[in-house]
Amino acid sequence: LKPKVQAFKLLRVLLLYLPMHNTALRQDAAMSVYTELNLQDMQDFTKQFDFGALKSFQGVEAGVENTTYFVSFDQAETVLQIFEEQGFDEIPFFIELNRRLSEDQVPVATPLANRSGDRLFTIKGKPAALFQRIQGSTISPISVEACGQMGEALGRMHAATQRYTDLRRENHRWNQWWESNVERVIDLVPEEHRTTLEQQIIRSREFVDASVSLPQGIIHGDLFCDNALFHGGQLAGIIDFYNACDGCLLFDLAVTINDWCSTPTGRLDADKTTALFNQYHALRPLTDEEISHWPRAVETAALRFWMLRLVALARKREGGPKAPPHVKDPKDFLVILVARHADPQCDLISA
Repeated sequence: LKPKVQAFKLLRVLLLYLPMHNTALRQDAAMSVYTELNLQDMQDFTKQFDFGALKSFQGVEAGVENTTYFVSFDQAETVLQIFEEQGFDEIPFFIELNRRLSEDQVPVATPLANRSGDRLFTIKGKPAALFQRIQGSTISPISVEACGQMGEALGRMHAATQRYTDLRRENHRWNQWWESNVERVIDLVPEEHRTTLEQQIIRSREFVDASVSLPQGIIHGDLFCDNALFHGGQLAGIIDFYNACDGCLLFDLAVTINDWCSTPTGRLDADKTTALFNQYHALRPLTDEEISHWPRAVETAALRFWMLRLVALARKREGGPKAPPHVKDPKDFLVILVARHADPQCDLISA
């Protein structure tokens, strides 16, 4: 990714997860705090937990959808999230997913319960949850060692979520979504690559049809390098599970490898890819059928995020209160897609 984008990502996660040192009781407002809480509101909410006295709380400028507060107790550092878009029927999935993953030794932010064992709360009529605060930050540049740690964590996660057969959430950004948005974004695609998009839609439909016979589970769906925090050179936690859903595990692996292991030319870095794949494969071995579908999987992963950024660009052009303030460059994933067409580098994920 471009240096300015990397710097923005790093700043965003540093703001969200580095520990607070100010122990004075205070409230600091922030641009992304859509639901404002005063001292009395926070005291009323936090008195149901056994973490000692409330020391401080701070609104956090992070993301464009949810309200986030750092909440510091005598005995715990936590993150309060108030969900502005999702309803009460959606949030239990995310809470339960993180709870189970934490129990299965996957490094995630643990959802915290009150004295009654509740993890889903209501704040000013909106669903909310309190999470353990992860100490760490994103890393840049991405090292081979970091890729290996991510492969191990993702392999452990996928091995676990294959067992979560009672935990279900539909993938709302699968082929029906990107196919329905082609006309909306086609004029934003460079003219020489409009055929690339149209042809990839057909190629990815073939993968989607084939993927139903491949191993399934709960996927992260957005495991980019800015959704992983490191501390002291070690992976401290995976964050931002709000795209998690039922899905093809190979697709999730392809999404991760495309982001963590791609060079500026779009090709995969051999050492990073091998490190990530080998650690993943040791915990969740790929089948021969999965390996045979690798070319279409990495193409489809690139298409998904090319379309995601194109749609964001279209929404910004269309304006309105929900128009995104910042749009990442769609070209990043066009470059990756073109590179995968030229050579999917199947030798790097051979068992």
